[in-house]
Amino acid sequence: MQLSKFSDYALRTLMHLAVAQDGRMTTRQIAEIHDAKYNHFAKVTQWLVREGYVSSLRGRTGGLCLAMPIEDIRIGPILRDLESTSPLVDCLSPDGGTCRLAPSCGLTSALRIAQEAFFDALDQTTLAQLVQGNGQMAKLLLSLNKE
Repeated sequence: MQLSKFSDYALRTLMHLAVAQDGRMTTRQIAEIHDAKYNHFAKVTQWLVREGYVSSLRGRTGGLCLAMPIEDIRIGPILRDLESTSPLVDCLSPDGGTCRLAPSCGLTSALRIAQEAFFDALDQTTLAQLVQGNGQMAKLLLSLNKE
């Protein structure tokens, strides 16, 4: 399974905000750290705000900040929301796909079970674990945030 760039950027954004010195960063700062287009990160941060993971503060001292404690942000639900529309294989698409083997293929159910196991495993993972469970990651994020 491969995550979309959107999902990848969403997780990166949350990780940066989790360790930000004053708890805030701008979309532009995060995009520049990753040498990515601002517009891509803007769409991601808009989604994170709309879904309630991030708050957006306007003004000179504004920026983005987490809308809830890092212990309460679980990775599984985020990825389920973002990736559930991208089937692992064609036969898992909502319309059944175009695979001629699908009506009797055992692979379809095995892959559906594997995909759900992937999300289930990430349901147990919090943002806190991503940034605090790995001291090196927290240090790296902090150093990147300062640049």
